[in-house]
Amino acid sequence: MGDVFIMYVRCMEQDDKNDFLRLSEKFYNSGATNRSYDKSLSEKTFEQVIKKHENLWGYLMLDKTTEEVLGYALVTSYWCNEEGGNVIILDELYIDETNRHKGYAKQFMEWVEKEFKEDAVSITLEVVTTNIAAKLLYAKEGYFGDGFEILSKRLKTV
Repeated sequence: MGDVFIMYVRCMEQDDKNDFLRLSEKFYNSGATNRSYDKSLSEKTFEQVIKKHENLWGYLMLDKTTEEVLGYALVTSYWCNEEGGNVIILDELYIDETNRHKGYAKQFMEWVEKEFKEDAVSITLEVVTTNIAAKLLYAKEGYFGDGFEILSKRLKTV
C-alpha cells in the first residue's frame, strides 16, 4: 500500500501573503488558466481575503507533520435560481508541483464539501479544456460538465 499523506486546511492570515503570491504566480504560469500572472491582482485578491470579503475565502493546505505549505485555494459563491440556493465556486486550486499526486487536491475537495454542505446546494469549478489531469481528478470526485460554457466579457481593466 502507498504512502498516506495527511494535510490540514486553514484560512489565510496576513503572514501568508508571500506564500500566496508565490503559489499564485506558479498557478498562473502552470497552464491552469489562459491568463497571465499579475502580481497586483493577486495582491488585491489577498487583501480582500484578509478583509473577510463577504463571499471570498482563501485557504492554505499544509502538511500535518511538517507544516509545509502545499498549496492554496480560493473559494467564492453566488445564489443560483436554477440550483435553488448558494453555489460554491472553487475558483482556484493549486498544489505545488513537488507535492502533486499525493492526494492533497482530493483531500481539499472533500474538505470543501464538508465545510460548505450546510450553506450550499452545489459546488462548481472551471478547468481549462486542455488540462486533462485536472479533468480526470474532478471526474473521479463526481464533477461533470453540465452543458454550460463559461463566456466572459471584461468590463474594465484593473
